[in-house]
Amino acid sequence: MALLFGIVVVGGWVLGIAGFIRAGRALRLADAAAAELGRLRAELAVLRTGAPAPPPAVPEPETPPPEPVPDAAPAEAAAEPAPVEMAEAVATAPAEPLPDVPAPPPAPPGKSLEEVLALNWGVWLGAGALLLAGLFLIRYAVEEGWLGPAARTTLAALLGLALIMAGEWLARRPPRGSLPDHAPAALAAGGVSILFGAAYAAASLYALLPPILGFAAMALAALAGLLLSLRRGQLVAAIGLVGAFASPMLVETPNPSAFGLFAYLLAVTGAAMAVVRATAWGWLGWAASLFGAIYVIGGSLSDVTGLEAWAPALFVPLAVALHLALLPGVALDTPLGRLLAHLPVIALGLALMPAVLGYAILPAPVGLLLLSPVVLLRVRAEPRLAWLPALAAGLGLIALHLWAVPSWVATAEAVIAGGSVQAVFPGALAPEVLHPYLSVALALALLHLLAGLWLEARAPHGLRFAGLAAAVPLLALAIAYGRVRGFAVDQGWAAVALLLAAILTAAAARAGRQDAPLRAGAHAAGATAALALMAAMLLREHWLSLAVSLLLPPLAVIAQRSGLRALRGIALAVATVVLVRLLLNEAVLGYGFGTAPVLNALWLAYGVPALAFWMAAAIFRRDGGEDMTVSALEAGAVALTTGLVMLQIRHASHGGALDSGAWPFLEAALQVSALALLAGAALLLARQGRQAMGWAWRVLGVLAMVFGIVLLVINPWFEPAPVGATPIVNALLPAYLLPGLLAGIAVVWLPEVAARPALRRLLGLYALAAVFAFITLSVRHAFQGSLLAKGTAEEAELYSYSGAWILFGAALIWGGIRAASGVLRQAGLLLIALATLKVFVVDMDALVGLWRVLSFLGLGLALIGLGAVYRRFVVRRDPGEGAALSRSLPPAADAPGG
Repeated sequence: MALLFGIVVVGGWVLGIAGFIRAGRALRLADAAAAELGRLRAELAVLRTGAPAPPPAVPEPETPPPEPVPDAAPAEAAAEPAPVEMAEAVATAPAEPLPDVPAPPPAPPGKSLEEVLALNWGVWLGAGALLLAGLFLIRYAVEEGWLGPAARTTLAALLGLALIMAGEWLARRPPRGSLPDHAPAALAAGGVSILFGAAYAAASLYALLPPILGFAAMALAALAGLLLSLRRGQLVAAIGLVGAFASPMLVETPNPSAFGLFAYLLAVTGAAMAVVRATAWGWLGWAASLFGAIYVIGGSLSDVTGLEAWAPALFVPLAVALHLALLPGVALDTPLGRLLAHLPVIALGLALMPAVLGYAILPAPVGLLLLSPVVLLRVRAEPRLAWLPALAAGLGLIALHLWAVPSWVATAEAVIAGGSVQAVFPGALAPEVLHPYLSVALALALLHLLAGLWLEARAPHGLRFAGLAAAVPLLALAIAYGRVRGFAVDQGWAAVALLLAAILTAAAARAGRQDAPLRAGAHAAGATAALALMAAMLLREHWLSLAVSLLLPPLAVIAQRSGLRALRGIALAVATVVLVRLLLNEAVLGYGFGTAPVLNALWLAYGVPALAFWMAAAIFRRDGGEDMTVSALEAGAVALTTGLVMLQIRHASHGGALDSGAWPFLEAALQVSALALLAGAALLLARQGRQAMGWAWRVLGVLAMVFGIVLLVINPWFEPAPVGATPIVNALLPAYLLPGLLAGIAVVWLPEVAARPALRRLLGLYALAAVFAFITLSVRHAFQGSLLAKGTAEEAELYSYSGAWILFGAALIWGGIRAASGVLRQAGLLLIALATLKVFVVDMDALVGLWRVLSFLGLGLALIGLGAVYRRFVVRRDPGEGAALSRSLPPAADAPGG
């Protein structure tokens, strides 16, 4: 009763919503038709009376004026009156009588709430009340001892038949009027439910029938409901379907048969799809597939062995075949229908996956493999299901990946003499324990290769079949190689990949002769990927990344000549693999690149792939302009170039040991300058309109700025670190002077920086700080040598700091005067003020004798000279005017912070 109540409630709810939606659509169509009819009647009234038409009640869509139809010769047309005269004539002429147009019949009024309750829900509730009354009567008879088990089930079956017959009797005597009568369907649904319940009671509750006969009775009741639904509607079909699939779970048999169970389920699926074929009730077929998937999961994970294990595996392709063969074409007319047509393949195919994952047995993978020929045969006749082969192939590939491959040992034997291998006796091509796995993998690859090559020129959507022939064998080979060999170096597997590349190359040539460039491009891309897989089977470390990156230019050329834009996505995937292996792989630091500085294998590992990225990006740009693939390839080229430069610096700093944990000052200094130079180069390329370069110079610039600030904070004066014994040409030059000068050049001459005030100020401050640090630390280096943190400052060193700062400030002031930049002049004044403060605070106390005299003498001369320079070049005084700055920048550029 709970099941019946749930079906009635859910079914009524679903049908009610569907009816509401359809009624709404019909009302909208009726309103539009009424509006159009009103407009036509108004125009007809104008033609009859000549009066102006009233404004329409419903807004009308704008329509272009009708074109004039020539109905006279040109000479006659010239003699026609002017438009104004014609309008006056029409207005004064009497209107000709027009035939009466019969008014349309009034639209039928909508249903009231009273009618809905009485005619729809009332009928269904009445049928349910009759059903409950019958059950209560039987219960009362049982409690009073009137009826035994046999009589109860017999009366229940008779009651079910009576309700079905009553429904048929009412259906043959429809009520007057056009309103639908739901009573026959309600009675039929109740009758089917009672028949099923009577069969279940006779078999399971009272054991009046043997299990086989009881199961047959329930099955017949359910199938009768499916057949009766053709006359009485969807609720009867739902009850019949639920009963049919519930029957096997309600009867226990002493000798269960998996083949018998799934043969029965296949018959129920066929009956349900026959009803779908006749009625186009798509939900019935989808529900049958979901119920069947539940049985497949239970049957494939049960403890049955031997031939019984094949029952659920064979049920899956056969049930899918029934779904696809009996699916009505009208179900594929909508996008939703085409999408849901894939549900049986997905549900039934996934139902076999637990068996593939948990057991190393053959039936479940074979069942998934057989899905492919089923869908290939169906798709050839129904092009609207063109994605089904890829879906079935994907399920097969997932099964290959999830298959519990057993452990195995190679059968080859080595002949050892004198402690060394003298010869090797080859064993079997594959151990016997691997035969099931390799057989299914080979069958999956050959099936899609041959079917794709045969159908690509004979069926619609030939490009999809070409992609199927190229992709599935390649993926099957890669998955099998990984599961069996664990990605170890193996020449045998590499030979198979080379054979596949040759086959796909021949297919590309054939498609080219057939003037099918897209199919030729798909096969060529597959051949290229097969060569990459062969390289992965033969090479390791950076050689593998090198081989894979070399495939990018050929892919770009193939895409250019074939016009197959899908190859851009493949190139993007290949580029991602290379970048992950070279930039996000910690193991790359342990690869053997040699010990020679600069001239080492890093050029092959990073330089050649970067060049391949640049070439592929250029070809793709010429072919299709700037897009995500071009930007990604250019960004990858910048990343690989940056990695090459940074690793070369590290390689030279550590004698080839890239995995060293140390980060010496010289290495950090060189890397800061390298990042700054790379940022400048990316900025020059960004001026050519390359989007990736626009981001590249920003990222590299930020990295250079961050590393530069770190070196300013952790400098070799406070953090002892050798900077080199050579004056000027030492680690201080790339650490501070070169980055500072590059930042200053960016502030003065680059419009990209000038357009961003915050960036300009930040770079300007960094440039001043970096050059100041270089000058100060260079003075320290001149007195203390390579290690700047040792010793204390002597009098000459303290005096040199003041002089250096004053000279640096004077240089900034001179540069500000030459460039008419108030910012540079102010920075110079700040440095001179710092030197002045040092002289009065530090030198007065630390210096004695001649050094103190020279310090104050130099400061005084500098300040006097500074005043003279300002009076001569910066400040002018005109008669009657106050002091003013000359040679200054425009106000906007010389404003505070400008």
